[in-house]
Amino acid sequence: MAVEKGRYCVTGAGGFVASWVVKLLLSQDCTVHGTVRDPTNDKYAHLKKLDKASENLKLFKADLLDYESLCAAILGCDGVFHVASPVPSTTVPNPEAIISPIHPLHTRSHLQ
Repeated sequence: MAVEKGRYCVTGAGGFVASWVVKLLLSQDCTVHGTVRDPTNDKYAHLKKLDKASENLKLFKADLLDYESLCAAILGCDGVFHVASPVPSTTVPNPEAIISPIHPLHTRSHLQ
């Protein structure tokens, strides 16, 4: 699969599926903004060992339920691979709002 060279955000970058997306994007010379819960945690070391990661991978501390932390990771990206699933510490009153494609977070113009 060929991916247009650019900058992409991958949510949940440390997860199994997302790690493969990160690897693919890096292999296509893309810049990757990966969201993780704690970029300093050693459990994400596998991402930092990927080819081209030292030049093209930046990990962002993000929480899917925190709009601002996601905006920081997505800012300047050409696309988003939304692979993560939110894990709220409390009950979410409207869980559909988190993944709704009409949410303002999903509009490119909002992030530029």
